[in-house]
Amino acid sequence: MRCSFVHFGDVHLGTQQYDSAERLNDFGRAWLFACQYAVEHRPDFVICSGDLFNRFTINPLTFDQAYGGLAMLRDAGIPIVDVQGNHDRVRNGEGKCWLDSLAERGMLTHLDLETAADGLRLKPVGTSRFTGSYVEWANCRIVGVRYLGTSTERVLAMLRDALAPLPRDGLFTILVLHAGLEGIVPHFNAELSAAALEQLHEFVDYVALGHIHKHYAVGNFAFNGGSLETWALNEWEWERGLLHVEVDTARERVVNARLIDVPKRPFCRIRFDVSEFDDPRSLLRAGWEMLEREERKRPSQDPVVTFELTGRLRFHQGDLPINKLEDACRELLRPLVLRVLERYDLNAYETEREDDEAEPIDRSVLEKQILQARLAEDARFAPHAEKLARLALTLKERALQNENGPQLVETFREGWQKIQESRDQVTIGDNVKES
Repeated sequence: MRCSFVHFGDVHLGTQQYDSAERLNDFGRAWLFACQYAVEHRPDFVICSGDLFNRFTINPLTFDQAYGGLAMLRDAGIPIVDVQGNHDRVRNGEGKCWLDSLAERGMLTHLDLETAADGLRLKPVGTSRFTGSYVEWANCRIVGVRYLGTSTERVLAMLRDALAPLPRDGLFTILVLHAGLEGIVPHFNAELSAAALEQLHEFVDYVALGHIHKHYAVGNFAFNGGSLETWALNEWEWERGLLHVEVDTARERVVNARLIDVPKRPFCRIRFDVSEFDDPRSLLRAGWEMLEREERKRPSQDPVVTFELTGRLRFHQGDLPINKLEDACRELLRPLVLRVLERYDLNAYETEREDDEAEPIDRSVLEKQILQARLAEDARFAPHAEKLARLALTLKERALQNENGPQLVETFREGWQKIQESRDQVTIGDNVKES
């Protein structure tokens, strides 16, 4: 027996990522590419393993994108099956989902199990109908299971018993399942264990998985192509696409699954460590130089750019030239979407006073400690933190004594001159004047 099919999942039509209308179109283009690929290569059928849509409610443009791809397949005479993923499943209290609506119009075949008091029922898709538990095309029996979350393994054990009495009659059995396998993505709460998957091997020849947006395969038995577009920032570098599967039961290796790359929007992720810089000027200069290097690697298509500031900030947060960094990103990289993420650490200050409620608080001492600690957080002022704190308190007291502005300025100049004379720190003096 020989056949071929195209398998993909996690299309997520309707994803308007980062509130960008063009990103919504990117997901539509990836879907239409997959449908056009099928039309050009003429497989016996197409499998979508869930999450055709990103959410239950969709806008007209998203419906048009879905309908356009399905119409291409229909007009080429290529049938497609789909199951509900966790994103496009029926909401509580709703009678049907969009897959039901499209199935009613003959645009796709929506597969799902039927549950009854005595267990599962596998209802075949009837003639001129587009819903049921399984369908038989091109000497293949295709069984569909929607997203079940924590119930996945329990239902699969029941499914195994339901598959056992069905005659094989030389049919190649495919299970379409929207579930993630444990151990593929760290810290991902997967629904499916390797042991539960292996128990299906006696009755299933190919498991078409979805849900995890990364390509992986288990032996020559279970396959996941991953998402067609980049659904989350941390998924940008994952290998993924659609699977072109050829089956030949006469060969020793029955299944040959090739991963086909799907064109997708480029992402540019830049990490900038702010720990090395004592002042805003040097930080901005280094940031600009980094972005100039990234400009030389810029892809031809407008990228989604994430500029992430990391490390420990060595001066006051209010002096960080964040707007100038954003402007530099836009000027040099010309992004479709720009996200500047401030994920640096701020120096926390502590006073030397222990927390002893019985000890009376010396307000002047506490004030000086807090001012000194604050100044010490900024690398520009840290060498003179203690003297600057005393100068600040002097200015405060004279202001309370109603000294006028010019007198206060003169007091500051005299105090700062003494600090400069005590240690030759001209650079810090310049920064104070600029401040």
